[in-house]
Amino acid sequence: MKCIRCGKESSDDALVCDECGFNFKDHEMYLKYIKVKEDDKVGIGKESDLIDNPIMTFVFGLLSIMLPFFLFSFIAFRFFKKPTKAKLIPLKNVGVVLAYLGILASILVVIYAIISFYDIIYMG
Repeated sequence: MKCIRCGKESSDDALVCDECGFNFKDHEMYLKYIKVKEDDKVGIGKESDLIDNPIMTFVFGLLSIMLPFFLFSFIAFRFFKKPTKAKLIPLKNVGVVLAYLGILASILVVIYAIISFYDIIYMG
């Protein structure tokens, strides 16, 4: 068995690494109870998309709140559906929540514009 901490070979029945003292039994229990999500698979040359997609989801989600315009929210949703590195999933999730809030802000701006237009036309 190869130690995942130091890379040295140990016997298959060893409980700890002879070189660094890494506990194989604790690590097996950790893997049994904690599911580690792996990165999505992408084609060769598209590995940077795993990092770019969640960042773009967050950026467009933030833009959709700062500048309430439906287009930014829909762009954020488009990036949300693309593959992502497992460690960046929380950033992607925050971006999509911001996009939903951006849609709400956009709807409120449209309602405000309609009410203002109504006041100008009919109230003089």
